Amino acid sequence: MKQELLLEIETQLAAIGIKTERSDKTDLSVDTELLDAGFSTGKKKIHYEALILLDEGEKTVKMYEKTTETSAGVSFGMSGESSFQSGSTLFRKVKSVQYGPEGKVFEYNFDLGAIPKSVKTAAQAAGWKFKTVILKKNAMF
Repeated sequence: MKQELLLEIETQLAAIGIKTERSDKTDLSVDTELLDAGFSTGKKKIHYEALILLDEGEKTVKMYEKTTETSAGVSFGMSGESSFQSGSTLFRKVKSVQYGPEGKVFEYNFDLGAIPKSVKTAAQAAGWKFKTVILKKNAMF
């Protein structure tokens, strides 16, 4: 049952463009750069990390997430963010268009909430519970 659910979670995340890896510290991990843009007057990076642990004893999928945004330099533009809470899980959408001296330097639109939503949907379909954990160690063996 656990292996089938792991495969389903991997399939769901791959469908939205998120690559997972099996790990010796947790069941599945995600470590990816969502944005890595450099331009004449600066740079911007968005790094996403997630750990997914299937606790067979509790029949619960535990998920830890961390998004890190770093930027340096000068750019002008518009950005927006919307979020909503479903139980203890926060779903977040971010979008931005930035301009530098050379014109439009990058544009992004991410639905970060689609990642935990996919995991939660797979867990519930298999009859498991889903829990967002705040501490990284709670999503590790």
